[in-house]
Amino acid sequence: MVDLKQMLSRFLTIPGVRLAVLVGRDGLLIEGLSRDDKEDMETVGAYMTTGLNTAEALGQEISRGDVVGVLTEYEQGLVSVDPLGDYALVVTLFDNASSISKVRHMVKASRNEILQALDLALTTTELKPQWLPREAQVYQTQP
Repeated sequence: MVDLKQMLSRFLTIPGVRLAVLVGRDGLLIEGLSRDDKEDMETVGAYMTTGLNTAEALGQEISRGDVVGVLTEYEQGLVSVDPLGDYALVVTLFDNASSISKVRHMVKASRNEILQALDLALTTTELKPQWLPREAQVYQTQP
């Protein structure tokens, strides 16, 4: 099984992707990789967690269902936020819109593998993965 850094490094193989971070829903950085270390991974993760929470509230208010992903476009790039269940999300920062479909495909194709790697990382550090969805809890810890 791959670890979290290996999993995130796959996103950086997509042309134009500058940053890939795994963040808890509390906004705290779990793991992250940056192509050039220009962006503060913790800050990006924390702000985008807040953005996702806002998008979820709007979705409930206008009866559009759960958020599948959030895409924010800026003058000099885009940020994609993709929830991984109730407790984590992947944030990617990329240069232009030509990378959107590849990033979205990578998130969908590797969702379960990321959750399993996260579960393994928590288990091997003796943290209890109580916050992971039951389907992601491959390696159970003793209470």
